[in-house]
Amino acid sequence: MQRYEREIFMAMVLICVLSVAAYWNLYHLPLERELLQMELHRQQAAKQIVEILNFKNEQGDLDGLMRELDEQRAELERALPPALSQGEFINYLQTKARSNQIRLISLTPGTVARDEDLPIIRLPLRVKVECTYFKLLDFLKELEAGERLINIGNFKATGKNDGEMLICELELVLFATAEEGDANGEISDGG
Repeated sequence: MQRYEREIFMAMVLICVLSVAAYWNLYHLPLERELLQMELHRQQAAKQIVEILNFKNEQGDLDGLMRELDEQRAELERALPPALSQGEFINYLQTKARSNQIRLISLTPGTVARDEDLPIIRLPLRVKVECTYFKLLDFLKELEAGERLINIGNFKATGKNDGEMLICELELVLFATAEEGDANGEISDGG
């Protein structure tokens, strides 16, 4: 009977050892791996939260930032409108000339052209005026300070008989954004 009890005891020990090994390999190690993986995910999420909070702190008021971006977009659209609006600009030019006591002798629009590198169209306007030197400076400063993007170039001035008055010729170039499908012949001036 003793041999039988010993075999039972050995079988029980073997079952216990196998149970511990099975528990260790089939239950404990997978749980340990899962726990390590969850800790890694928790650390990554905590890092992302810190990055988001740092970004938010750097940006300050996000609503204020969005308002500022909207204002910048509106300012850009005023400087570079979606259409040339040639008629509006000519009225603006005449008003500025009158307010600066400048006589507008002639205004000749050139050919509308598209910029090769940027989605921009341009319209040159040849302007001839009669005025004094200081009135001309005031006029050009007002044009430059206006909301609309204008390039002033090809400037020529000649003195009139009395020496105080000047006859000036200059080229003003208006800019507008161009649609992707616009071609030189199909560009409308928008007004």
